[in-house]
Amino acid sequence: MPNETWQSDFTHYRLTRPDGAPGADCEILTWLDDCSRYALSVTAHPRVTGPIVLATFTDTVAAHGIPASTLTDNGMVFTTRLSQGKKGAGTRNGFETELRRLNVVQKNGRPNHPTTQGKVERFQQTMKKWLRSQPEQPSSIDHLQALIDAFVEEYNEHRPHRSLDHRATPATIYTTRPKATPH
Repeated sequence: MPNETWQSDFTHYRLTRPDGAPGADCEILTWLDDCSRYALSVTAHPRVTGPIVLATFTDTVAAHGIPASTLTDNGMVFTTRLSQGKKGAGTRNGFETELRRLNVVQKNGRPNHPTTQGKVERFQQTMKKWLRSQPEQPSSIDHLQALIDAFVEEYNEHRPHRSLDHRATPATIYTTRPKATPH
């Protein structure tokens, strides 16, 4: 069901300086509905931090409702309870605390197994391929965000998805099916 699991991950993208040389590295954070492949939130940042993960999750919940579960890797922006030998090990960060408050089940993939979060990983690969194909490469976070927004619109609303019934769009599946909620 939509909202049964939201996958999240972030990836890197290099901006381009006005002279065409490589610019600053930035990061793109994605929240993707597992069932429908609907891109719920895709945002560009100079660096993804724990507070940014929490803020984007909170904004996404406000727009789409509370998911039953989340699935992420074990990056410290997503979980500190699993980080052995590091500062904060065994405790919960702000994101984990919010999930617990909302009764959302937190699932984390095993280290070095990115295929567990394969849908969000594949989405990011497709997005980065599309971004690299644009004739004008982004030179700022705002420009990158504008390109991401255009891609998400196309991906969610217009592009048929091979893995969905009848090659539906992610928006069709996400908006027409009942939504899961926390138990």
